[in-house]
Amino acid sequence: MVERSPVFDDDPGPVAPVPVELSSHPARHCLGVDTEVFFPVSELGVLQARLVCTGCPVRVACREWATATGQYGIWGGTTREQRIAHRHAATIPAPEPVRPAVAA
Repeated sequence: MVERSPVFDDDPGPVAPVPVELSSHPARHCLGVDTEVFFPVSELGVLQARLVCTGCPVRVACREWATATGQYGIWGGTTREQRIAHRHAATIPAPEPVRPAVAA
């Protein structure tokens, strides 16, 4: 059987080169996991895929790359929808804190 992971999938979504630090990291948790796990069709599947990512040493870099390149599926323990929402929230400026009026 050929080893596959979401990092090596032939069609995970938009085409973007996977950074070497992700694809060649020897301790990545997706090493040897069937790619289909990371493209779940049910909520149980999402939970199973996210479990693979738990504690992975490249989880943050994986999630950031998937967010930046618009990947589909589970990357860095997040769904595409979660990454889109996080990116959208990061572009909305936080409201200015309300400062109490000081009486003279």
